[in-house]
Amino acid sequence: MKKISLLLLAGILLLTPSCDFMKSINPFGRKAREAEALRQQQDAFRIADSIRVVNETQAEAERARQAELARVAQDEARSLSGYHVIVGSFLTPAYADEWLEHIRGFGYDARIVQMNGGRWQLVSAKAFPDLHAAWNAIGNIQDKINSEAWVYKTE
Repeated sequence: MKKISLLLLAGILLLTPSCDFMKSINPFGRKAREAEALRQQQDAFRIADSIRVVNETQAEAERARQAELARVAQDEARSLSGYHVIVGSFLTPAYADEWLEHIRGFGYDARIVQMNGGRWQLVSAKAFPDLHAAWNAIGNIQDKINSEAWVYKTE
């Protein structure tokens, strides 16, 4: 008798549908399923929107960084072009670098300028946008650093 009841119980369990199947055909759980699907869809939209906002923020930051780099490059190009008060000219790069550091020690924004078409490296104490400003500053630089300082125009 026990065997029959166990077999009958096992048969009933095997033949009855699972809970998931019962939920899927239950007309009363349909609204809950639709609400859950809608909630999942809204979550997916929120995540996608968050990712879009982050990407746009990163793109804007990159554009701002590129604009700043372009501005710095333009300023650098502008300072390299124009008129320079030259306080030393060297064929040996190591000597030019040493003299450059010496001039920077005086508080000048010194830089090395390549002579157009030549091998010479010129140490510029300061760059100026026009000849008049360079000539106004050369006397002070000649007194402080090198009495043989001269003005060089880059193109």
